[in-house]
Amino acid sequence: MCLIIHKPAGVEIAEELLAAAAAHNPDGWGLMGFDRNGRTRIERRRVVDVAELIDVEHSLRDSEYVLHLRRQTRGGSGIDNVHPFKVIDGVWLMHNGTLNLRTRVPGKSDTWHFVTDVLRPLAQRHAGLLSDYTFVQLIELGLRAEHKLALLDQRLQRIVIVNRGHGVDVDGLWLSNTRWLDRELYPLARPLQAQEQRLHVRQLRFA
Repeated sequence: MCLIIHKPAGVEIAEELLAAAAAHNPDGWGLMGFDRNGRTRIERRRVVDVAELIDVEHSLRDSEYVLHLRRQTRGGSGIDNVHPFKVIDGVWLMHNGTLNLRTRVPGKSDTWHFVTDVLRPLAQRHAGLLSDYTFVQLIELGLRAEHKLALLDQRLQRIVIVNRGHGVDVDGLWLSNTRWLDRELYPLARPLQAQEQRLHVRQLRFA
């Protein structure tokens, strides 16, 4: 299912939150956003290293960005399926959820197919469409509550969250869900969904 975190400029992502997210979303991470000088920053990694995430967060404390941690469901484990995905020049996308799409290319995720087969043709024909508020509302009508999208428009220097109302605000951040945030490492008083917890060896019981 994955986890998306939107971090406004000047807001901290706690180290404990990053560790809790990495515990259940180990299959790559990526970010997209704007640094303090307004430059676009895009990064992707195939492996989730908490220490690296913490270093990146510290270096981008004054920046607005969206962080995606992947939990592999559909598609292979390579860097090609790590978010964000480039839609067209200057437009990038992250997705949380599993889309019911026909996957015609083996190994490519549902999000890859959504970008390649649906959003890219639309964006190529209609400049600025993906950042248009009316179009965002239309997308929301077609998506279930568990689906969240983050879109970055480099030209407008804008980040748009689709289905934002179905996420949750935590400590100045926006989270796409709380299920894949380990409750032992980062317990929430009012989680949107029940938080998962890693099982330690001593907790395992075999029949």
